[in-house]
Amino acid sequence: MELHWSIEQARLYQLWAVGLHGRVYEKGNAGIRACFRDLQGIQLDPLPVLGRNHDLVIQARVDGTHPGETLDLIHQERLGFEYWDKLLCVLPIEAFPAFRAFMSRGGGGPWGREGEERLNREHPGAVEEVYCAVERHGAQSSRDLKDLHIAQGDYRGWKSTKAANGALEVLWNQGRLSVSYRRNYRRYFDLTERVIPAGFYGNDPPSIDTFMEYLFQKRVRMVGLLPSRGNAEAWAFLHGARDNDLPARLIATGRLALVHVEGIKTPFYASPQAAEGLASAEKTTLDYKARFIAPLDPLLWARAALERLWDFQYAWEVYKPVSKRRYGYYVLPILYGDRFVARFDGRYGRAEKTLHVLAYCDEQGGQPLSHPAIHAGFQRFLVYLNGQRIVLPTGEVWERGKETTEET
Repeated sequence: MELHWSIEQARLYQLWAVGLHGRVYEKGNAGIRACFRDLQGIQLDPLPVLGRNHDLVIQARVDGTHPGETLDLIHQERLGFEYWDKLLCVLPIEAFPAFRAFMSRGGGGPWGREGEERLNREHPGAVEEVYCAVERHGAQSSRDLKDLHIAQGDYRGWKSTKAANGALEVLWNQGRLSVSYRRNYRRYFDLTERVIPAGFYGNDPPSIDTFMEYLFQKRVRMVGLLPSRGNAEAWAFLHGARDNDLPARLIATGRLALVHVEGIKTPFYASPQAAEGLASAEKTTLDYKARFIAPLDPLLWARAALERLWDFQYAWEVYKPVSKRRYGYYVLPILYGDRFVARFDGRYGRAEKTLHVLAYCDEQGGQPLSHPAIHAGFQRFLVYLNGQRIVLPTGEVWERGKETTEET
């Protein structure tokens, strides 16, 4: 199936596909459950500047949530598991049987098959020693294994660590251990059969070819519109799919749609139900809330396509030297309707319950800080942070729940 859309139609569909248009989620935990299911996974990142990335992804879609709640709920209720998808993600529990195909091949990242072989050469027996310790003592973190003096030999793989830490990663990649829960974001691993509900664990893994078809279609659904070329980040773990013409075969069999967008040379892959999705999106009025978008939100995964489709350049600058940052350390884009209208660099001081807006930059034709929708967006964001006040770049203070006196 081939579709021909305007840029406006493509934007509207992508917002609908990633849960930023046409969905109204309940507040709090009920909304987290539904949104997580719809997103089919959220990328994880450890930096806790304004909450972590997964917290920010949810708050853009669900009111009444706070930093730390999403991942805790997912693990407590066994709604999902942590593994590689688009880099490290938390994924719906229903996806576990499919991902066992990836696990059976040693997984990915620095602790995949190559890392496993190196660890076994340099520290023979460490992997099984760690597995037996977890089997005997229950869920263990790397710190717990240190206290037990398990496999504490020095090891230098992709970074300096202990053999036990590497063994945990290897066992997790293999699917023999799973993350049972996190405490202060530290992972606690347990035997997979004690973490994953039996209904999702017992069967044999699918073939790797079957899994790649599944993963490719899943990635398309997660991002909404996946550019057919470029955008290495959005294609993480999927590069082999282009080598064996998988996209063409999925299009030919009706399991994928090819979308041509007016004025953009590179076509996009979309769900086979994309036409119906666009029709639903067009029937729903945009809410024009100012939404603060996470740095690793699926809407931003394909950065080159983001620039072409949304006329918005975005680079996460946390790992750049200060001298090379254009906008700031932890910058969140602001979505308003079907446009990115601004971005801000922020830092939250938990002790003083204060959100510091270090810089605010509106796009050409965008919205200034004085706009009522932007003010309302910051007030919602302050509630998400459990904060009491916002300090603007000018030094002006917005108290929680009080209206700004600036003219609009």
